[in-house]
Amino acid sequence: MKRALGTILMVAAVMVLWAGSVSAGKPVVYIQPALTYENSINKIKIDEDTRQQVERIIGERLKSMSDAGDLPYEVRVMKGEDYHSTNEHYTGDDQIFLYPTIMVSTSIDTANSNSLETAYTSTVIAGISLLFCMPEENLDYSRVTESGNTVSLRLLGIVPMVEAETIGLSKYNASTDRWQNIHNTPISEEEKKGKFISMVRQMVKKDISFSNITGNLKNDKAKLGRDTYQVTSVDMSSGKAQELFEGKEAEDLKFLVGYFYTSAYQKKTKRVVYPPAAGDQKLVGDIIDGAYKMSLDSANGKVDVNMSNPGHHIRLDISGLASDVVDSGDSIYTTLHKVWLAKSPVEGKEKRELSRLNERTVKLPPGTSTDYDDKRVYTALLLGLAQELGGQNK
Repeated sequence: MKRALGTILMVAAVMVLWAGSVSAGKPVVYIQPALTYENSINKIKIDEDTRQQVERIIGERLKSMSDAGDLPYEVRVMKGEDYHSTNEHYTGDDQIFLYPTIMVSTSIDTANSNSLETAYTSTVIAGISLLFCMPEENLDYSRVTESGNTVSLRLLGIVPMVEAETIGLSKYNASTDRWQNIHNTPISEEEKKGKFISMVRQMVKKDISFSNITGNLKNDKAKLGRDTYQVTSVDMSSGKAQELFEGKEAEDLKFLVGYFYTSAYQKKTKRVVYPPAAGDQKLVGDIIDGAYKMSLDSANGKVDVNMSNPGHHIRLDISGLASDVVDSGDSIYTTLHKVWLAKSPVEGKEKRELSRLNERTVKLPPGTSTDYDDKRVYTALLLGLAQELGGQNK
């Protein structure tokens, strides 16, 4: 233990020297190795190589922005090899840490079939949040230096990002009675992982904005939570939705809807938002003194991120699902799917409820049939609609 504490003091001394070289007036932010939010949504397994690729992509991007003077703070990157080898977390009373966090790494897989062949697709969803944190005041240094024990942090704000892209898009060619550009086997895990990394690179290049974070990068815990926003519930009042999505599947959908909304809402309003407290993901644990707790995984063990009770609660509702098949004759069929999503309270010019429609028309050879996964279609529609709802003008 003495050796571990001695290492902490050495690291603290180095960081003080770094901070002394920083230009006055700008807070210093230390970029930490990536965290992961482990849950049933994360079906694309994030191994250590993938985690370190995410660390490099985000660290290099933020460092280049800082060097160019494009950030409201100075960036210092903690060396990943030192962090991973010491099995220790450094924390200091006046330090601000930025944790790149993999919140969503999943795919919506489909198999569109008719009597001739099957076309496989996979919509990969990558959700990344940059968590700005400070140590809790009552942090026990002796506890966090031991393997497997929890680091306890206070959330200042996040920059949430999310993208979705489809691998294996195909189109039915009526003249040849065949699918074009099909994957005739399921999309591999390696292909999904490659797409995930590519999407992370795209997001950090075009979607990072810190205008809502600057005012919160200060040691003023008394003010935290007053001007913060959070999706605190995603209801499912639609009877059809309740029939289709049950148990864990329903809770996963609620979290995804909340996260897509949160990302669009933060980008549109520049407000300080918290991760959504929706779905049975253990994202929000016991409420103690009005504070929420989110448990994340690092290469060295658990990290608990605590949040004040948000000043503004946002409630979403999956209020409607509907579908129909229209037979136009000559073996031409159009499948219609429609979803409705509502938000409360309504702000300014916002609409309380929005809807989205999907049409799919195919011509089937005589004697053939088609199979279409309603749940996958509804999920994709709801996630796109959540972004539209969160990005409304206020």
